[in-house]
Amino acid sequence: MSEEKDALRKLIMLISDLRAKDEERYEAHVNFMNETIKMISAIESQMNKHWGTVLGSLNDLNESISANLDSLLMGLNPKGLRETSRSLKEIMDTMNKSVQTMNLEKVMSELKVLKSGGITYIQTSSGQKPEEISAGSNLNPPGGATSKAKDEEWVDPHEKAKKEEDDQHLLKPSDFFGM
Repeated sequence: MSEEKDALRKLIMLISDLRAKDEERYEAHVNFMNETIKMISAIESQMNKHWGTVLGSLNDLNESISANLDSLLMGLNPKGLRETSRSLKEIMDTMNKSVQTMNLEKVMSELKVLKSGGITYIQTSSGQKPEEISAGSNLNPPGGATSKAKDEEWVDPHEKAKKEEDDQHLLKPSDFFGM
């Protein structure tokens, strides 16, 4: 039994030793947490102190921007802005008309090439021999209808186109529709 008492005594001493170490660790943990809370409180007070400074600076900046904006707006001339807007509108209108004129001139030159016979088309149908058709010729519908072109004397399309370019400087409806 004395062995059991010794073993029991050793066990009690070990438990008592563990409790003492636990109390030391617990105290260290509590001290650490208290120090952390103090540091957070110090950071909070510094932030609050500097936050007031930041807000004051923002108010000063807002007033400065407002004053500069007011002086800028007073320096603007509404009449000059209207005149500039009108001038820009006129420039845009002129540019749009120029682009339209260039497009129209391109279409007219291509129509003149087509009219002068500069492009040749080949028409084929099933069971028929290919027939070469040039622009401006053989435009009569089937069935024997006649037109002015057959009554007039034939003129080389290239010479006719050169002559028309020399004689005419204005556009006619026939330039658009090939009449």
